[in-house]
Amino acid sequence: MDWLKSVLEAILGSNFAWGAVIVIILAKVLPNTTLQKVFKNLGVITTLGLSKFGWWKKVELWFIDGLAVSVTAYIEGLRHDN
Repeated sequence: MDWLKSVLEAILGSNFAWGAVIVIILAKVLPNTTLQKVFKNLGVITTLGLSKFGWWKKVELWFIDGLAVSVTAYIEGLRHDN
């Protein structure tokens, strides 16, 4: 297995790339409903505790809208080659 690791490190070049490979494999193996649950929980954890601040109620819609637009544009960019 060491030879495989060294070949992949030469190709990929970093631990970040290893993490990306693992995420891609998990995304392929796990069903979409499981991924949706994971990312929904991640979103809840990300904003956990921010609702107690008064300014968050004003900024929340802008933040979520900006995030949705960014992710949608990113996905369109990924599909551009097809």
